[in-house]
Amino acid sequence: MNLKTHLMIRMALIAALCLVMAASYVLWAGERQVQRDLNRALDLIARQLEAQLIKIAAGFDRPDRFPYLDPLLEAGLPAGSCIRYTDTQGQVTQSSCRGSDNTHGVPAWFAEGYRAIFDPEREIDRDLYWRGDAYGRITIAADAQGQIANAWRNVSALIGLAAMTVLALCVLVYFVMARALRPAREILLGIERLERGDLSARLPQFELIELRKVSAGFNRLAASLEQTIQERAELMRKLVNVQEEERRFLARELHDEFGQCLAAVNAIASGMVHTAERRCPELVGEGERLARIGVHMMDMLRGMLQRLRPIGIEELGLVDSIKGLVAQWRGGRTQIELEVIGNFDHLPEAISVSVYRLVQECLTNVSKHARATQVRIKLERHALPPGASGRAEDGIDVLVEDNGVADASSFAVSPKLGLLGMRERVTALGGNLILQARQSNGLMVRALLPVTAV
Repeated sequence: MNLKTHLMIRMALIAALCLVMAASYVLWAGERQVQRDLNRALDLIARQLEAQLIKIAAGFDRPDRFPYLDPLLEAGLPAGSCIRYTDTQGQVTQSSCRGSDNTHGVPAWFAEGYRAIFDPEREIDRDLYWRGDAYGRITIAADAQGQIANAWRNVSALIGLAAMTVLALCVLVYFVMARALRPAREILLGIERLERGDLSARLPQFELIELRKVSAGFNRLAASLEQTIQERAELMRKLVNVQEEERRFLARELHDEFGQCLAAVNAIASGMVHTAERRCPELVGEGERLARIGVHMMDMLRGMLQRLRPIGIEELGLVDSIKGLVAQWRGGRTQIELEVIGNFDHLPEAISVSVYRLVQECLTNVSKHARATQVRIKLERHALPPGASGRAEDGIDVLVEDNGVADASSFAVSPKLGLLGMRERVTALGGNLILQARQSNGLMVRALLPVTAV
């Protein structure tokens, strides 16, 4: 539900509440007016009868004509009301009614509710006394149907007028709110741009002071976030470079020092075997065992060097290095498919190494966690969608998907690069990393790297 609809519904509810309160007041005021009219009519009739008693006592009127209700006073009775005179013996000797208005068209629910609240059938009576003697009782009552009909006419007229007023007011307020809330759409678009990673999103200055403050706060937040992301990316880039330098140093030291030592150990072990064959045959087994340990350590050293520093990226290029990596991982029940689209020559070293590391970590995860039988690797170099500058950027799309059972948590617990390391590399290059479970099974890892960001 949008803000305009929400405000319109609230305004309609408030208008309905006000209408109910106004209708209740109209009904209450109408009922009070009926009671006042009945009391006034009762007072007039009582004074008329008292005047008749005075005339009878003075001899100007006959006792047999009592009580006599003056037609002019009867005309003052409220519409639909009746008056009756009861003598001292309890006999009704005189009654008069005034015709009621049309009572058709009153809803049953309204009539029942009015009867339950106001009790229109009740009567008002008064005992008639003169000179200390009782002369009967005067009773007046309003016609319930006529009173209900009159109340319905008042309320229905109020409801019709209020409905037209509220409708006109809602239409007017809707257009006014639509104009006043027009900047909200620009604010939402700005937030969506930030959500998509466009940190250059800014809001214009609005007319309203409150929205102008929102715009200023949004722009400050976006600028601060953009600066923070840039600083973080620069820091990540430096950390990745330092990490690669450390790996290069370790690989060089292991190759130059440890590798030479292992080669010397192997040579000495071979010499020991030849010497022992001539002079001490019982040491031949020990020498051969020492030679096998040296060969095993050399194999382990080659694997460590391959992981620390990919051999041949500068000489062979990224594609051939990844083909060699895939060849190392092929075998057993896992089938690896490699697809390369586009030209990957003359890439910056940071891009080449990062792409190699991403593919390497994905294959490690597949081997340790996924238990997959098929792995698909796709490298594509193409033009990425326009960035903040408004122009298309040269980028690399790295896609690795398998049919195993691994998920994103497998990267998080990896003792090596892991999910955090992959995100650091991609963020440092200004790219975007996507991890998503496939519809059938397995995991899809996708990295979008802009080449121009380096």
